[in-house]
Amino acid sequence: METNERELICYNLLSDVFIENAYASIQLNSYLSEIKDERDKAYISSLFYGILEKNVQFDYIIRKLVNKKPKTSIEILLKIGLYHLRYMSTPSYAAINETVELAKQVGKNGITGFINAVLRKSESVILPHEGEVSNSVYLSVNFSIPMWICTKLIEQYGYDFAKEFLAYKPDHLTHIRYNSRVITAQEFEENLKDNDIIKSELGYYVTHNVMSGLKKSTYTTQSLSSMIATQCYLPKDIQAPVVLDLCGAPGGKSIYLEELCPSAIIYCCDVHPHRVELIKKYAQRMKSNIIPTLSDASQIFPEWINRCDIVICDVPCSGLGVYKNKPDILFNKKSGHIEKIKQLQMTILDNAKNYVKIGGVLNYSTCTILKEENEDNINDFLAANKGFVLDKIDTPIVKSDTGIIKLFPHTDDGCDGFFVARLRRIS
Repeated sequence: METNERELICYNLLSDVFIENAYASIQLNSYLSEIKDERDKAYISSLFYGILEKNVQFDYIIRKLVNKKPKTSIEILLKIGLYHLRYMSTPSYAAINETVELAKQVGKNGITGFINAVLRKSESVILPHEGEVSNSVYLSVNFSIPMWICTKLIEQYGYDFAKEFLAYKPDHLTHIRYNSRVITAQEFEENLKDNDIIKSELGYYVTHNVMSGLKKSTYTTQSLSSMIATQCYLPKDIQAPVVLDLCGAPGGKSIYLEELCPSAIIYCCDVHPHRVELIKKYAQRMKSNIIPTLSDASQIFPEWINRCDIVICDVPCSGLGVYKNKPDILFNKKSGHIEKIKQLQMTILDNAKNYVKIGGVLNYSTCTILKEENEDNINDFLAANKGFVLDKIDTPIVKSDTGIIKLFPHTDDGCDGFFVARLRRIS
């Protein structure tokens, strides 16, 4: 595939994300499914995700060079050029010429001079150094994160923590675990022995090439943080539990919980029929007996009241803990969105409490590290519900006397940012 063909595919992908609000990973997989050459796939993926990761930084650079914000289609062309100039080994003249040619390909002949001039001037733009600007601006531009998030992180965790969290670079390997229903750990590791892998506390970090050589029923992709959270959901003193996973799609935590506790009866729920179908397919592939269930976590279902030993609320959230692997997750989010998300989280938690038997546990988890969505929600819930208390967590990997577990990528073996609170119903 010629270079311009790959750039054109990337332009179309970025247009889908920035203009049509498409999901980056879904759109990329759709395009890559039509491409045969692995080198082309790797190039397009790297360029596409690289631009998404540097989006805020490129907005800063463009603002320095133009008086008026360009149309989104023109910004996309500039960002492709900027990525070549700043983060690839492409010579400057070639990067600029290729971007100009791309502009012609997409019908933007009238702005080729503008593209040429802006990209040439862009090489003079120096990113702010530490101490030259406010801490929030420095972090926002250099780590390409929306300013409001940087401000929140500094307020909640301090500048040094915020900098370390944002500076962490994942290795882009995929975390997998073996399926104990069909293979033993020893047999699975025998399949991996000639491959380049990194063993984690609960699974393995591998490349896509390694996964392609494995039988699909013998393993599944699941993040280390997701596995740790699932272990936290399961108290040692509850046997043969009835489990209700209220926001369960695509089903990974429910399926793993069943492996940890085969005697459990697990209802894995989602509000959307197509996502319930995803749960069914996942369960079939993993030879799991969880029960896919169509259910809206924001509504009360009387048939579940006081019936469950374990209720799981892995609620929708801002996703800040996983943005390194999903750089588009923060697009179009503003500070005001957090309050709306928080309201939904509290609605789900307040409904879920009704389903827990006395002596049972209510689990609350998110893949964010913002305190409004985590500790603040738990504190508000406990203040309004005296029949619940935080429950001590004791797993092979993590322990907490406070009943709260927090995971961060730069401190916890590359985990996603994650929060878990386990609440025991005492009355």
